Amino acid sequence: MKKRTIIFSLIAFLVTLSLILPACAQGDGATKPGKLTDPQVLRVNLAGEPNTIDPNRASWSTERTVIMQVFEGLLGFKQDLSLTPVVAREMPTTANKGISADGKTYTFKLKNNVTWSDGKKVTAKDFEYSIKRMLSPDLAAEYASFYFGIAGGEAYYTATDKSAAEKAALKDKVGVKAIDDTTLEIKLVDPLPHFLSLMALWPVYPVREDIINQFGEKWTEPPNYIGNGPYIMKTWEHSDHITLVPNEKYWGTKPFLTEITFKMITDVNAAFAAYKNNEIDIIAPPAGNEKTVMADPVLSKELVRYAELVTFAFQFNLAKPPFDNKKLRQALSTAVDRAAFVDKVRSGVGKVALSWIPPGMPGHDPNLGSEYAFNVTKAKQLLSEAGYPDGKGLPQLKFQYADTGSNPLIAQFLQGQLKANLGIDLTLEPMERKAFSAAVNAETHTWAWFGWGADYPDPQNWLPELFGTNAGNNHTNYSNKAFDDLAKKANIELNETKRLQMWADAQKMVIDDAPIVNMFYRERFVLRKPWIKGHKTTGMDGDVSGDMFLNEVYVQK
Repeated sequence: MKKRTIIFSLIAFLVTLSLILPACAQGDGATKPGKLTDPQVLRVNLAGEPNTIDPNRASWSTERTVIMQVFEGLLGFKQDLSLTPVVAREMPTTANKGISADGKTYTFKLKNNVTWSDGKKVTAKDFEYSIKRMLSPDLAAEYASFYFGIAGGEAYYTATDKSAAEKAALKDKVGVKAIDDTTLEIKLVDPLPHFLSLMALWPVYPVREDIINQFGEKWTEPPNYIGNGPYIMKTWEHSDHITLVPNEKYWGTKPFLTEITFKMITDVNAAFAAYKNNEIDIIAPPAGNEKTVMADPVLSKELVRYAELVTFAFQFNLAKPPFDNKKLRQALSTAVDRAAFVDKVRSGVGKVALSWIPPGMPGHDPNLGSEYAFNVTKAKQLLSEAGYPDGKGLPQLKFQYADTGSNPLIAQFLQGQLKANLGIDLTLEPMERKAFSAAVNAETHTWAWFGWGADYPDPQNWLPELFGTNAGNNHTNYSNKAFDDLAKKANIELNETKRLQMWADAQKMVIDDAPIVNMFYRERFVLRKPWIKGHKTTGMDGDVSGDMFLNEVYVQK
């Protein structure tokens, strides 16, 4: 499964987590506006040209930020990341027959007043077309694998070498069908309890078949970019800016802003200067400026900090001795002072992570991993139990990292910790960024740094893909049959209480086996002008803070 958040090098990232806020969300405390007299213009920075703004093809970050203003799906997320119907009339449940008793058939009833920005009615057929297009072998959509649970989806997507006729036949077998204008039926291979979360993501937003057929690759250019969301694209000056204005035919609550300008300033210092010159309204300051911002009498009052659903850790390659030794891995984990890491490496901004699933996610257990709290005496005892008393007989340990950004500092910290606390000499092996990523993907590394973030708020997104035997993003070579068996059951368990307990038990297995050394939970560190109101953030924001709810933002000076 392809994933947007496998992070091997820490380059220009925002700072880590210091304040864990409820449900990883924060607002500006503003009440609903009265009469608005100021120009309702929001200026933010995408930090570069989007690769695509085609919903079916798009990735995370800058691309989805634009898409979410112009399109809306069947379902969406509230600020606490719980699900809510959007184009759908209601949430499908077994009680309203939206989900079959066996959990394999989902029926979505659409609202009958939803229109495209050109006035045409949005129908179930638009969703059928979009989902099948997203699964097309010719499109190579990045997130298609998330939807392989749909009957026939994987067979169609992987039919790259088939003839046009064979592809058409496989497309017809994909389990997505518009029963009528307001009824969409989706059939799954097996029960998929987190399926509704997937249906809230942008790859399955509706798109127009007639528009795409007419304009081809140019359909994402204005004025061809027809959506069903609160904004339409007015201009796209490539590599410079995108301008959105309200969709006059929007069927939902009208937005307050009359214009959103997405600038594309690639230089982080230039973007920061633009913010200080009041040319940008919301921005992440350049990494390394955190203490300066917090000490600044003006900027400190404009600072917004909130938790992200992101965890960073060191990952062992268990296929490379001596990291196949569980006691050694536990010893190394216990020998690392995470609080010192947050203080010295992260400038005092961060939250120690001992467990894997972060706060704000279903499945987070604040007590899990407590056995790895920094304890030199215990670490030395575990090292002895591993067969290496005082480090005697221990083979040379190597740590690989991309020689960019903060990575050298992270590597040097780890090296210092092992030397000071266990007397172990760690050999550092800096690598060019692409070479490092290739080495991790090929699993020729021994010990490395990585991070993971939520695509959707469910523990299923955090465990099987990283720790399942031979899973696509399992670069630790961790393999535990008991974990695999439990994950297989949890993947199809329809009872939510039982399902979450299964994932809790599965996470405990991973923590006990210590294939990774959890280090910290990340936070967003954002500056926001005081006149920006209604700004609502979540732990799953894209590159632009609060991008899920820009339709609620307004300007009040």
